[in-house]
Amino acid sequence: MRSRIFIKLMVAFLLVIGAATITLDFSIRQAWENSLRAEIETSLLQKTKLLAQRVESEKGRPLQEIAKEVAQASNARATVIDSTGRVLADSEADPATMENHATRPEFIDAFKKQEGDAIRHSRTVGIDFLYVAVPIQGGAVRLAYPLSSIHGSTSKVRTTLLESSALALLLATIIAWFAAQSISTRLQRIVRFA
Repeated sequence: MRSRIFIKLMVAFLLVIGAATITLDFSIRQAWENSLRAEIETSLLQKTKLLAQRVESEKGRPLQEIAKEVAQASNARATVIDSTGRVLADSEADPATMENHATRPEFIDAFKKQEGDAIRHSRTVGIDFLYVAVPIQGGAVRLAYPLSSIHGSTSKVRTTLLESSALALLLATIIAWFAAQSISTRLQRIVRFA
């Protein structure tokens, strides 16, 4: 009888501990990913505004040069378009071979409200990007940050969270074992006394 009580208590403790561990792991990971993405988006917006200032203040320099310099300094892909959506400069592709960007959500927003952003798969480069665009006189500029960097960081955090959760689960299981042992012993005494 004592072993049945012990097993039931142990299973109940493990279910509660497991549910708490999974819930914490999921919520912490989600909060961290959202925080990281928001931080990167804010930083990218600031860098995009700096790109816009450079394009407008350095009118004599070739746009392709400016795009490549800013892309290298910001670890992001830089693109400059005119008001029709024609690509004037791009840090990773030949602008003459690129399709019109007038229908890209971040550029549509940039022309309407001073800044725009979007997340999507790049057909030119072949990976997912976070795009941020701001208008300039006669067009707009955009920086694109590869989401593979976020996925890499998230993967490291996920591994650390899982390892920590496993350790916490092990410690909680040991504590639960002692608690179940103690409770089942007391219940056994009560049953014997009754």
